[in-house]
Amino acid sequence: MKDNQSKYSVAIIISVVLHVVLLVVLGLSATSTPLKQQPKPKAQAIQAVVVSEKAIKQHADRIKRTEQDKRKKEQQRLQAAEDRIKKLNVERQQKEAAIVKAKEQQKKAEQAAKRAETKRAEKEVERKVAEAAAVKAEKQRLKKVAERKKAEAETKKAEQAAAAAETKRKAAEVKEQKRQAAVAAENKRKKAEQERKRQEVEKKRVAEEKRVAAEKERQRLAKIEQDRQERLMQEQIEAEFASELDSEIQQLDAVRQQEVLSEVDKYTARIQSSIQRNMLTSDAMKGKSCALNIRLSDSGLVLSATSGKGDSIVCRAGVNAVNKAGSLPMSADPEVASKLKNINLIFRPEI
Repeated sequence: MKDNQSKYSVAIIISVVLHVVLLVVLGLSATSTPLKQQPKPKAQAIQAVVVSEKAIKQHADRIKRTEQDKRKKEQQRLQAAEDRIKKLNVERQQKEAAIVKAKEQQKKAEQAAKRAETKRAEKEVERKVAEAAAVKAEKQRLKKVAERKKAEAETKKAEQAAAAAETKRKAAEVKEQKRQAAVAAENKRKKAEQERKRQEVEKKRVAEEKRVAAEKERQRLAKIEQDRQERLMQEQIEAEFASELDSEIQQLDAVRQQEVLSEVDKYTARIQSSIQRNMLTSDAMKGKSCALNIRLSDSGLVLSATSGKGDSIVCRAGVNAVNKAGSLPMSADPEVASKLKNINLIFRPEI
């Protein structure tokens, strides 16, 4: 502040000195220097041969106007300088008043400055106290800031931890979801596998049932075929047996028939012998024969005797001989007897 005041004082002094010098110069020029007659321009050597008077007058008038203009301008300049000096004086007075006022103000300012300095010192003390308090407060604030930052850091750390935990939880949740999805997929796969196996088992069971059914059907058909074959075989055997039996029966029948016929022949011969014994023969019967039909009972009793083709004598003699015998040989065999009950024979008397 003092430096400003000193600078301001020096400037005022320099300004005053300059004004004074300027006033002195102006005063001297205004009082001691009347307007000098401008030296007339020297006539130059005119080379022209003839110059008119009118031109000379015009030239002189122009020079006169020029001089008048110069004087007018000089008066104007002087008037302006005087006005300027007056203005500067006014300004100087104003500045001097301002300087006085400034000094008073400076004094007041200095007093105020002293008071302010006192107050400043007091305030400085207060400031220092306040600064100390502020330092303390700042320390407290810094401490609180540090604590706050620490708390914020801890909070941030906790938030980061929470975020990390949340991220970890979400990751675990995602992992759990993936695991559950995998478990669900695995369960689905297992279920599908179980279903596939069940279907496969069911398919195998159905196939086994079909196979068993087919096997049973095959066995049934085989049994039927076997039964049929056995039946056919049995039938064949039975047929063969029947055939053999029939053959044997036929053979036996043939044998039997042969035996019967043989027996019939035997009894026929015995009947013819019996007829021969009971017949009266003559030489006229020699070489002759007669067909006789004789009906006998089961015991051989003659039921009837008739003659057929043949010699009549022989036939009559033969019928008589049969009736005479009354009973002819009869086999105990019913089959032979049946053939003997109605017998036809050719009788040829033995002569």
